Amino acid sequence: MFLVFATKLIQRVITYKDARQEYTNLEKGIWNNQFNMLSSKVKTKTAEESLKEINPDYLLWISIPGTSINYPVVRNRYPGYYLNHTFFGTENPSGSLFIQEDSPEPGDGNLVIFGHNMKDGTMFADLKKYKSQEFYKDHQNIQIYDKGQWYQAEIYSVQITDENDLNSYESEFVSQREKEKFILSMKEKSIYSTSCMPAPIDSLITLSTCHGSAERMIVQAALLCYTEN
Repeated sequence: MFLVFATKLIQRVITYKDARQEYTNLEKGIWNNQFNMLSSKVKTKTAEESLKEINPDYLLWISIPGTSINYPVVRNRYPGYYLNHTFFGTENPSGSLFIQEDSPEPGDGNLVIFGHNMKDGTMFADLKKYKSQEFYKDHQNIQIYDKGQWYQAEIYSVQITDENDLNSYESEFVSQREKEKFILSMKEKSIYSTSCMPAPIDSLITLSTCHGSAERMIVQAALLCYTEN
């Protein structure tokens, strides 16, 4: 029995390592080698095309400086496909960061991005660090690469919710008043106070991952501005 357990554990570690290497190679290939994401002269159109060529499901890129979160975000018409498929289509429990198949693209609503809380620290595992207000203070910004430009989003709410509480996942609003109520509700649910207060005209982003067996770790941000970096 011990040998069976040890064999399965080794196989799982190898599987996680394979996924981690895939995303590391992708990051280096797209940003470091071709464009250098720290440069003010990023040739963004070519980056977009390169990612789409690798995977037509590519939607945008998300990065949180100072964390391991630096990944493409995808959307597939088949529900749950990216729960166990990487950006390259490899079957792997690490999966990908994804939005649901019926979600609208980034705009005036609330874009909800899902990802696994992996034990090896990949995907959305670092979101749990936001349970610390001190960590939040040093990592308040999220970078989004969308349609050829980098945007900066500021975190306004950090939540630990029951898995059956779906209020944070509301994605479309029929009026500015409804969106304003949503923002106020999310601010109230935050486990600590944040300095950002989004306006109803701001685009919102919700990052969600598992927290324990029956909870969700949620980090929400408002897309505020374009940045060269």
